[in-house]
This record gives sequence, C-alpha cells and structure tokens, in this order.
Amino acid sequence: MPADPTRPPSAPPAAPPAAATPPTTRGAALAVALAALDRLAELGETVDDEWTYVTALAEAGRARLRAAAGADSGAALVADAAGAVAAACAEADRIVDPHRAIDWLSTLPAVVELVIVPAAAPGATGG
Repeated sequence: MPADPTRPPSAPPAAPPAAATPPTTRGAALAVALAALDRLAELGETVDDEWTYVTALAEAGRARLRAAAGADSGAALVADAAGAVAAACAEADRIVDPHRAIDWLSTLPAVVELVIVPAAAPGATGG
C-alpha cells in the first residue's frame, strides 16, 4: 500500500528511550509518561505561534498524569496496563511533526490515565 501523502511523517521505529522496559508501578508509569510528554512539548514549542497553547496543554497534561497516578505511586500495574503505557509512549516518541506533537499533548495523558486508574468493580457505587 502506498504511503499516505497527507499524513505527517513519523520517525522510523526505534527503541523508545523512556519505555524500553514497561513500567511496573503507577509511579514508574507516571515518570515514563511525563518524560514522553516533555519531549512532545519540546517539539511542539518549535511552532512559534503556538508556544502559549503548547505550554498550557503540557501543564494540563502533567497535572492530569499526576492526578491519575494518585498518592499510591507504588501500586503495581497489570501487565496489559504496563504494556499500554509503554506502547503509547513509544508511539509518542516516533512523532517528528510539531503539529502532531501538539495533538498528542492531550492524547497521551488521556491514554495513560485510562490504563493506570483502576476501574471500579462491576456494580460498585460510590458512596
């Protein structure tokens, strides 16, 4: 299948620096995700007209990730969650287009939050 000329380029697959080993705890997932988010922000900041927006998005993403990790940073992650965090961060690391990096400043925290926040037991009610 020919390459899609409308899709921004991505770097060739390489060993991701932050996610070479999947994180095993919420705290480790937070560290890996924050590092990937910082790399996205650095790339996004190269778009001069978007600096303020990128800075605000990055800070919101950091806050979202810290809230998702919660106070129990030593809580173990199930293998699927650890793999999902590693895969999401590896995908973020492949991004070379600054505009795409800006898009991922909100995508990455949402994905990581989804997999590291424990789901409520079926039928559980708060309160």
